[in-house]
Amino acid sequence: MASSHVMSPPQNSRATRSSLACLPCRSRHLKCDGKRPVCARCSESDQQCHYARSRRGGLDRAALAERRKRLSGVDTTDTEPVTIAGNWSPQRIVGVQGELDLTSQFIEANFDKGGGLLDGVGFGNTTSNVDSPGSATSFQVQMSNIEKDPLVHSYYKSFHRFHPLLLPRRHMTRHYQNPNHHLSLKPLIAAMRLVGYIYNFREWSSALQDHVETCLAQAMPSDPVLVQVRLLYSVALFWYDHKKQAKAEINDAIRLALDLQMHHEEFAVKNGAEDPVVSESWRRTWWMLYTVDAYYAGTLGTMEFQVMEVDATVGLPCEEQEYESGVIPEPKTVQEFDCREFSSEDTVFSSFAYLIGAVKCTAMAISSVPKIAAKEDSLHVIQAADSALDGWLLFLPKDRKQVMTKTGEIDELMFQAHLLIHVSSIGIHRPLSDLKFNPVENISSCAREPPADNPTPELINVHTVRVMRAAEAQIRLLALPVRPFYHSPFTTCMISEGTLALLSACHFLLKGPKLAIARDQIRMTIGCLKTLAEMWPRSARNVREIQTIAHHVLGLGSKSTSMNGTPCSSDLPNLSGGNGQGSLGSEGEASSNDTDMLPLLGSIDDLCGWYNIGDLGTEFAWDMNNAS
Repeated sequence: MASSHVMSPPQNSRATRSSLACLPCRSRHLKCDGKRPVCARCSESDQQCHYARSRRGGLDRAALAERRKRLSGVDTTDTEPVTIAGNWSPQRIVGVQGELDLTSQFIEANFDKGGGLLDGVGFGNTTSNVDSPGSATSFQVQMSNIEKDPLVHSYYKSFHRFHPLLLPRRHMTRHYQNPNHHLSLKPLIAAMRLVGYIYNFREWSSALQDHVETCLAQAMPSDPVLVQVRLLYSVALFWYDHKKQAKAEINDAIRLALDLQMHHEEFAVKNGAEDPVVSESWRRTWWMLYTVDAYYAGTLGTMEFQVMEVDATVGLPCEEQEYESGVIPEPKTVQEFDCREFSSEDTVFSSFAYLIGAVKCTAMAISSVPKIAAKEDSLHVIQAADSALDGWLLFLPKDRKQVMTKTGEIDELMFQAHLLIHVSSIGIHRPLSDLKFNPVENISSCAREPPADNPTPELINVHTVRVMRAAEAQIRLLALPVRPFYHSPFTTCMISEGTLALLSACHFLLKGPKLAIARDQIRMTIGCLKTLAEMWPRSARNVREIQTIAHHVLGLGSKSTSMNGTPCSSDLPNLSGGNGQGSLGSEGEASSNDTDMLPLLGSIDDLCGWYNIGDLGTEFAWDMNNAS
């Protein structure tokens, strides 16, 4: 999305760069020594280092001359499609002005046939073997038309509703038709294509990653579009387990947003090019940065919020249907939202605004509680933290308490907001509850630091009930009749933390039918996580961690199993000792049997077969191949 002041950038405003610089250094406009295979800066920061591919595509002089001769008749203007025939490898398609071309027509022709391209095509990481000997595969690459780009289509279909900061598709297409916007939007389209590729092909594309970083390196360092680019790119990197590079990208996005004063309403107005939809997108960019920053703090367990204390005057986002239609109302303010309890009118805010409110009140609740809660903190947690969380819930309009419409559609932003509130309640209360922590939980990438061994607080039952109520509310969200379970990847750790609490309840608290029901609920949550894991390797790793923890905490591995090989709930040993007493003991130490099982943790893959989608039964055996 181009801003008014970057449509015609001065030619001498770009920082000079070495042509030998690696892509990570170039994209962040840092000096690079160009050393291969890893430059000094990437080596020092321990991040992945890679260089732009040669435009020759690795061909020798004879092959290069032959290719030039074969393509000599191709029109290479910026507005005409490029037609290429013959055997091809998607990673080596280089077209107009060296830009990475996408096989739009070819992909589109196979886009809706069984969830991907023809069998045998590894677009992005392997060489295609579609062509039979002597045959020619022809396809066109549209250089200036994103309307029919299948990867852009995949982005809007599969990801945009989870994090709706970019222009709606119709407005983005119209905006991109202006040639003055191409240079500024180039890195953004590249990032959208990478995310779209992940959702369509369920794998990473090194070629598209290189293209994103090349575009970042060529962009003006102060272009506000780069905030959007780096935010999207960071999310993709993080959930593909490129944690350090992801954090570097989100940190750069935050620095640039603050430098540009994107948190002020004046920025959205000034850079909106007199288009209310563009101004709205800038507002959403700041608030999505605000939200994702909090998601990172929670997911990584750091609880370090970089922008939480920033005094933002930018208006709150409007309703999603208003944004899509282009009819943007006067934005409501943060002050109006924060004082809604004193308003004589029942003002209803947008779902995005309630998500922002959920982020804010959970951050306040968490910050009011010591990182390691002690017995004397019990009453303070109930008085301070619960007031913030309950205040958000109590002032929800009736229609916002239901995240599913009458037609069966999920309000994705309210879904995230409710999950966030519930997982915050679990995280705050569990250390003071009867649901003890098992040392094996340390292997979870989503687990919090276990509390110190403290005397039992007087209000332990209040804390235990709070955790169980929050876990039950989370289960109700996950059980909504919409399949497949496709939501933001950041919901992974929200779900996982609730699952760990439920596992502890199975161990220490629940018996008989309630234990069997909880086991079914755990099975469902792991099924939901498995669906996210199809797209995101970090989510897949989390599934393996949860399975291993469950195997250990529930004492699975007994001889008694169900007909399909899954241990039966009724066959479990009586793990609940009452009043917080179980095999861990009151001091949280593992028993001898638990200690003997610890070596199993090194071979997670051997335990991953415990939960299979087939075990969920017809009620939950949803179609895993088609996006909702």
